[in-house]
Amino acid sequence: MMMMHRLLLLTALLLISTSRLVSGLHFYLRDAERQCFLEELPKGFLVTGHYKTEEWREAERRYIENPGISVSMTADDNDAQHRVMNQKGAHQGKFSFTAGNSGEHTICVQAHGAQSGGWMSSSVVKFTLDVDIGEADDGGRSAIEKIKDISEKIKILNAQLEEIKTEQKYQRERELEFDSATVSIRKRVVYWAFIQLTVVAAVCYWQLRHLRRFFEAKKLV
Repeated sequence: MMMMHRLLLLTALLLISTSRLVSGLHFYLRDAERQCFLEELPKGFLVTGHYKTEEWREAERRYIENPGISVSMTADDNDAQHRVMNQKGAHQGKFSFTAGNSGEHTICVQAHGAQSGGWMSSSVVKFTLDVDIGEADDGGRSAIEKIKDISEKIKILNAQLEEIKTEQKYQRERELEFDSATVSIRKRVVYWAFIQLTVVAAVCYWQLRHLRRFFEAKKLV
């Protein structure tokens, strides 16, 4: 049971170590307005953003997609003062970059062309963004290393289990030897008690016979 708990614990640790942080938000922009936000990122983590823009149409009283909108996206490492991403995309799509250093990063987005829908179009753009932050894809090397580490731990647990089995087998053999010795001692005790009783009976018989002959010789009987 203890072994099962330890394996379940290892499985749990593996699931936690491979979890990802996903955050979603939406905000509103004017045409060419820049919106920035900060993210504290560990070194080597991959940031992937999925975005979608919708433009408010007053005539229809709702937000609709406008393929004429283009989006500019940048990401800067604030500590290193280095730009790690400078990307342009359509009205919806995704971007990604890898944090070269641990620390605060500034991610900025900017929508252009919100007026291209015509005179009935406004410049208000609803920007929906889902950011996925997780460990960078290294071709599965980290997963392989984790599997190897777990495999080594399982081997150690198996070796400990074999040692426990060996110890239990040794204890059972010792118990059998003890039981066998106990039975043998009991038999010897009974045997020696029988011999002692036999000797005592023989001595008593001899003494009684000797006394009888003595009394007969003295003509007392």
